[in-house]
Amino acid sequence: MDTASSRAGITSINDKIKQDRIAIVGLGGTGSYILDLIAKTPVGEIHIFDGDKFHNHNAFRSPGAPSYDELSKNTTKVEWFTKIYSRMRRNIIPHPYLVDESNIEELNSMDFVFLCVDKGEPRKLLVDYLIENKIPFIDVGIGLINENNALTGLVRTTTYDPSFNNDMSKKIPFGSNEDNEYSTNIQVADMNALNAAFAVIKWKKICGFYHDIPNEHHTVYGISTNTLTNDEVENEE
Repeated sequence: MDTASSRAGITSINDKIKQDRIAIVGLGGTGSYILDLIAKTPVGEIHIFDGDKFHNHNAFRSPGAPSYDELSKNTTKVEWFTKIYSRMRRNIIPHPYLVDESNIEELNSMDFVFLCVDKGEPRKLLVDYLIENKIPFIDVGIGLINENNALTGLVRTTTYDPSFNNDMSKKIPFGSNEDNEYSTNIQVADMNALNAAFAVIKWKKICGFYHDIPNEHHTVYGISTNTLTNDEVENEE
């Protein structure tokens, strides 16, 4: 039970994020931190989709602290995270497979989707489908470069909200990420956590939990410059 909201007098605000079903597609570094944050909200169900196993490199870019013995059991990511977060809340529903053309219709019943995939082709399939079916989503991404023996790059958060006539798909990269240092399973849990926090904060703004004055739908954080760049969207309806 969340007893702190009533003590703080924000129960009516917290009720704004009582959506029925939230989906997280991809439980890598950023997706697992999104799960950590969403698990502490009053949403009805959290559906997690990922077909990969939970390995050592995943442990170093995700919340929590699995033991060596737990990692050696070769469990799937969704099995691991369902077990951990079901200690705290009900209705975490695992889907131990990738979302593709054969099962993408499972997203039709979702109120909101967080896309946390790092490959262009499946990302495009998901983005096109969600926009076509007017399902709101946030797509996240990290791009890193090793420059003079230090990492620099960008952390991106892009939102599609069908209540606005916005085509943010033009802001989402669908190409190969072979030149991205992040694709080598580099350990940057801080950037994963930051990307997840940006995504969940934006979701809460859409729900009315937080104020959203600039109405940004595409945010890029620059690591080396410590700057945030926002693209605003006007409601044309």
